[in-house]
Amino acid sequence: MTSDFLGGHHCAQIKPKSGEDRLALEKEYYWPNGSQIVVNMWGQSDFVRSKVKQFAEEWTRYANLSFKWMERDAPGDSDIRISFDRDGYWSYIGTNCRSISQDQPTMNYGGMTDDMSDLEFSTAVCHEFGHALGFIHEQSSPVANIQWNKPVVYEYYERVYGWNQSSVDFNLFATFKQEDVINSRYDRTSIMQYSYDASMTLDGSSAPWNRVISNLDKVFAMRLYPKEGIQRTTTDGVYFINRERNGFEASGIAYYSHFGNNDGQQPDTYVEVSNGSFTWWENGGEATFGGSGHVIKWNLAEDAGRSPLYTRVGFADKEDEKWNVYRDDNRVLFEHDGWQFRAVFWAF
Repeated sequence: MTSDFLGGHHCAQIKPKSGEDRLALEKEYYWPNGSQIVVNMWGQSDFVRSKVKQFAEEWTRYANLSFKWMERDAPGDSDIRISFDRDGYWSYIGTNCRSISQDQPTMNYGGMTDDMSDLEFSTAVCHEFGHALGFIHEQSSPVANIQWNKPVVYEYYERVYGWNQSSVDFNLFATFKQEDVINSRYDRTSIMQYSYDASMTLDGSSAPWNRVISNLDKVFAMRLYPKEGIQRTTTDGVYFINRERNGFEASGIAYYSHFGNNDGQQPDTYVEVSNGSFTWWENGGEATFGGSGHVIKWNLAEDAGRSPLYTRVGFADKEDEKWNVYRDDNRVLFEHDGWQFRAVFWAF
């Protein structure tokens, strides 16, 4: 059984204070969009400190957040405090770090050394700073549906990491409720996904140790912390859909009251925009949902369909709700009656 977990270490996301509803915390603990997060590192070599900075900053390429790095031994308060002398790799989730005393760390990299490769630094730092930005373990996704072989997993984590069953339950087996998280569809390649081999599952599925931020991780960061345009104030959103069956084409808009990991889920409402051919979304337009009477309007850049994946390409609105529009990857969002409904753009 492989032990290729963070170069011999494994992350533990830190539990919230006793009495709090853990499943509801992750939304609550997202940072205000545009935040500057103050980070203080306690000790370590200049080289290791530079690598932590380098790979933490990867998140800021996609999230509208920034880090202010305190100089070594500088006085003053900080949001994230990194130690290197405790056991394991771990981090508090999101703004939960602000409830921790200033003399205590909120993140730890035990055993990090100058001899580590860039891939090892990337694996550890991108993962822990993902937690610090509010991201949960990917296996906790409501749609992950990993068929764990629990006795094998318990034995492995007790033997290799000294974790008891409660720690394994919290970090691997606990699943978040759909309504309590805003996340992408399950992503086996996510930097937030634990590595596990086939012996740990009943169906023989496995996941590699992911070393870099995945495309869906980037999308997730963009959704939660948009760099420009309209700031998210609601939990709903729409997908701009091209659907096809046996050579027949049509387009429409799928509305979800809880916008997030909607893959495989039927929308709350669907309205047809064109029938017999795909619509030219870049021309803009509007559509009315029959039951509610809500009107969706959109305006896209003329090259929206040729823009890089997951970039912002326009705006949409539903009465008083304003949304950014992003290019999607034309994946099958859901199927119905032989039709494949493909997501061309999303707006939220």
